Order: sequence, then structure tokens, then C-alpha cells
Amino acid sequence: MQRLVSTAVDRRGRSPLPWLAAPLAGAQQVLDLHSGVGPLAGEFVTGRWLGMNRTPAPGVTLCGSPAALPLRINAVDAVCLILVLPQLDELSAVFAEIRRVLRPRGTLVTLVPSATVRSSAEFRTARLTRPVCRGGWPNSSGLDRAGWLLAAADFAVLSDDRIAFHLPLPDAASAEQAVDDLHAAGVWPPASSADARHDVASRLAGIAGPGRTLPIPLRRLVARR
Repeated sequence: MQRLVSTAVDRRGRSPLPWLAAPLAGAQQVLDLHSGVGPLAGEFVTGRWLGMNRTPAPGVTLCGSPAALPLRINAVDAVCLILVLPQLDELSAVFAEIRRVLRPRGTLVTLVPSATVRSSAEFRTARLTRPVCRGGWPNSSGLDRAGWLLAAADFAVLSDDRIAFHLPLPDAASAEQAVDDLHAAGVWPPASSADARHDVASRLAGIAGPGRTLPIPLRRLVARR
């Protein structure tokens, strides 16, 4: 996730992090579930961000399961689910825990890979990356039905925005790195095989070159408790 958000930019040169953090500007305490090494932490002043993983990691504040959050009732103003919704099982328990720790009218920000194709560049990318994107999601509804899942969990969906960010592909080495980064970040299914990723890396290396990029369409959904 860290490399993805630090190198991918939209057509105006903006990274995903400010876009993700914008709906949380007024939150005093933000819980970032499955935060990894915490790339979002830098968007907040010290003490406002809580990162949680199942296992300890650098920068992680809490360890625990998203279905049993180690926090009291109404503990936070906002919760982030960044590129993890399609990978979660026990969704009813997870959303019940989010509602429990989220204060009334608190904000839930969810980032998921976009399952739709909206440009010729995205169509070409979808064809090249098909070996790693075919199935493999524990919860595929978290892609194209993310808004429905939030509404069914009793959250009011305030916005559903989509931006295509672009990873630079100047050479074959960057293509291979992009495949590793996208798999590790959760943009591609966790169950994709090493052989499939090697196949995609070879395909992307074939189109790599100065000025070439790989479009990564992402959806940001903002909801309220």
C-alpha cells in the first residue's frame, strides 16, 4: 500500500492520500482498520490516527480482529476500510463492531478497487491483468456492490466517487514492481497465484516505456452512522 499511494497519481498529479483523508478533516479520532504500515497516518496530527492490524507492525497502534475491536463504545469519530472490504469475511460482525465503536453521526470511509471499466486505457489494462483479477476475492460483493453493503449495514451512503490513479511503467523492472505492489496493497485478489502474477508482469513489461502508465481505478465511498 505504501508504494502504491506514494507513486500513483491522478491526471492532475495528486496522490490518493489527500483524497482519502478529505472526508475525515473534522474527525478527532480516526480508526484505520487493517492499516498496514499506516500510510494514512501522515495525513493527521499526532494522536488523531489509530492504526489496527491483526498482527503487530511498525506504526500499528492496536492489534485485534475487525470482528472484535479492542475499543470501547463510541470511541472514535471515523473509521477507514482501505482496500480491505472485498477481503473481509464475517461482514455482519465487522459492521456491527464498526457501529459500536463509531460515535453517532460518525464517518465511515471505504476504498475499494473499481470493478467497472470506463476508458479505453482501462479496458486494455483489464485484458492484460485478467490472469490475476479473475475471481479470488473472499467477498466479491465488496467490489461492485460496496454501496449496497454499507446501506444494508445501516450506514447512510453520502458519496460514491471514482478516480483512476496511474502507476508509472518506464521499464520492465517497474512493471514487475507494480504487480507486486498491487497484489500486496489489495487492489488485486489475495488468492492470485505467483504464476499468474508472473504472466501479468511479462505482459506489462511488453507495454512499458518512457511516459507509459498503468491506470488503477479506485472508488471512495463515504457513509455516516
